[in-house]
Amino acid sequence: MPKPFNIFSRKKPTRRFNDYYTDWTKTLTDHLLPLLRQSLSSASSAAVLSSNVDRVLRHLVSYYETLDLAADSDTIPYLLFPSWRNSLETPFLFLGDLHPYLFTNLLRSFIDRENNDSGEEIEPDFHLGLDRIEEKPWKIEMAWKDPSDELVTRIDQIECAMRLMVPVLVDRMRKAQGRFMGRVAENWVSSSMSSSSSQEAGKKKKTGVAVVEEAAKEEMEEMASIFVDANRLRKSIIMDIVGASSDHQAALYLEGLSQFLVGFKDQSLLHEFELCPLLISNKVGALVSGDGLK
Repeated sequence: MPKPFNIFSRKKPTRRFNDYYTDWTKTLTDHLLPLLRQSLSSASSAAVLSSNVDRVLRHLVSYYETLDLAADSDTIPYLLFPSWRNSLETPFLFLGDLHPYLFTNLLRSFIDRENNDSGEEIEPDFHLGLDRIEEKPWKIEMAWKDPSDELVTRIDQIECAMRLMVPVLVDRMRKAQGRFMGRVAENWVSSSMSSSSSQEAGKKKKTGVAVVEEAAKEEMEEMASIFVDANRLRKSIIMDIVGASSDHQAALYLEGLSQFLVGFKDQSLLHEFELCPLLISNKVGALVSGDGLK
């Protein structure tokens, strides 16, 4: 697995971030996901399935923990607007990474498909970039049929918490940006008025840059804090969902989430998206049923 945070030591670490995410995705695609799929499609023991579930979960959690360690006033502009995310991923981002609603909507889609009132058998289609295994054991096929009261209750609790926390994060970011703009405008005007003569033009320009830098430094610290809190929310949602699920449910959920992440790297799909954004947005959006990203 890619190592965390000695790689994020440079002041402008865009390339380092890109390399980390590439390595992280490759580990998920080439190693962890195939192991999880194998344990789902064969007569693997419960211990093997549980072990592979834990590996994928730890890999997902490690990504957010790694970004948390990287977040400071110097790196936050790169984390909030990640260059390692392509145009297909951008509509799903919230404060630098996947929107928290995606995680519960994905879980709801599994449950709703299996318990559809029409009685029609619906095969989930999380095929982005990977071929699904055709045959699964009976316990896997029936994993989402009549979910436990514990799981349903936990989903409701998670969604209730998100409805409270997501607006708070948005409001904190709005206020931080507002303070930044206010400080820049106020100090810029002050520096402009103090540089009235033509001989001070060069000094005026330099002072203006210094004003922006000073205001940015203070507010970037708050934005880094907001970013970390958003990541902790994402991490806790994934962990809570897996914790409330059976091993078979957790395996299917993590497989679907992993394939969703891997699918963003599918070059043919990305090319289609860039040629026809609306068509592909609908196609990818179908992967997240329910009310959609709010």
